[in-house]
Amino acid sequence: MRWRIVIFLFIGMVINFADKMVAGYAAVPIMEEFNLSYTQWGLLSSSFFWLFMISGIFGSALSDRIGTRNLLTIMLLAWSVIQSGAFLVTGVFGLIIMRVALGAFEGPYSPTSNNHLSKWFKPERLSFAISLVNAGSAVGGLICAPLLVLGIQELGWRQTFGVLGAISLVWVVLWLWLGKEKTVSENAGATEVKTMPVPKLKWSETYPVLLSRPFVMVCLMLFSTYWVLVWTQSFLPAYLVKAVHLTPTEMGNFSSILGAAYIVLMILIAWYSDRLFQKHNSLRKARVMVAGIGAILSGVLFYSMTIFTNPVYILIAMILAKAMVHAVFILWVPIALSLLPERKGLILGVGTGCAQFAGVVGPVVTGFIVQFAGTNEALGFDYSILFMGSQLVLAGLVFTLLCKPDVYVRKTVHHSEEVSAG
Repeated sequence: MRWRIVIFLFIGMVINFADKMVAGYAAVPIMEEFNLSYTQWGLLSSSFFWLFMISGIFGSALSDRIGTRNLLTIMLLAWSVIQSGAFLVTGVFGLIIMRVALGAFEGPYSPTSNNHLSKWFKPERLSFAISLVNAGSAVGGLICAPLLVLGIQELGWRQTFGVLGAISLVWVVLWLWLGKEKTVSENAGATEVKTMPVPKLKWSETYPVLLSRPFVMVCLMLFSTYWVLVWTQSFLPAYLVKAVHLTPTEMGNFSSILGAAYIVLMILIAWYSDRLFQKHNSLRKARVMVAGIGAILSGVLFYSMTIFTNPVYILIAMILAKAMVHAVFILWVPIALSLLPERKGLILGVGTGCAQFAGVVGPVVTGFIVQFAGTNEALGFDYSILFMGSQLVLAGLVFTLLCKPDVYVRKTVHHSEEVSAG
């Protein structure tokens, strides 16, 4: 049963990716239709994230109450309705409203799906399971990128949005039929056990964890790495066409190769991290060091893209950088769950919300940076890449040096035992 759940959540991630990326692939026709500048396009792109962060926090916390299965159903149904609303859009204001609404209902998906997976997999196998689900975004790049580009060229961007809405509706129907909320014990075969009731939230016990050094370091890493994801969603297609000088078809093929290649590396990194955890039983060695060093190397690779501009080199650098960046989105989950296991949905939602804040400011800042270079668009994109790489290097260094979740967990457990004994 648990692998069926993985498949469902994987497909949901593919849809989630396509919903986010379709506007980016339609950037050129939308900008032409509504006569938008890069700064205005950055504002439109950021509108997707205006409620994305808030809904990610409160929505995933709500999943602790109403159940992850129910919340996933509500989200996918909302995606279907909202994407179909593209046929009603007659101006940029309507498109902004549509993207804001879509972002609000997509915000909780990642933390809620991770929460759902944690009910089915033990900690030493959780990262691998999450990597398989997160691979949906990479497969989305492989499968959806050329299809979305083709759909936009042949059908129009509104019709392509509508097709995505219909796919979400099909997912909901099958999920209601086959999806389950109950957990399955790893060693119990098909024996089902009921999920333990969620303890009542005590803010006095929760906020120290959210303000602890390990979790603050996690949030810093998530912000810097999510900036890369947002840049990829909003500006990579335009960068490949305007700066690298690829045709729209070549751009779609580039995205497909990128998605096919980095997905393999990302899964290998998650598998390697699980093996390290099984060997050392150390979050710092298995999760922190792998994620932190990967972020630093990713930043260096982005720096190099401003020096070596050959499309083949850029493709290789993007594959390696994206694999290590996306590994962070996998490896932070076991760290966060160890800090507050009683309220998985809450801490995953807060961490995801901190990451998604990059989606609010990232497109606007990037649009301003690109436009700051004037008519030299390639230089503007290089500035945005240097800025992005600097964030990765700085966050990776701080995270690697200061994040020590094992020490924090041991101190917390020791303190709790002292309080109980007293």
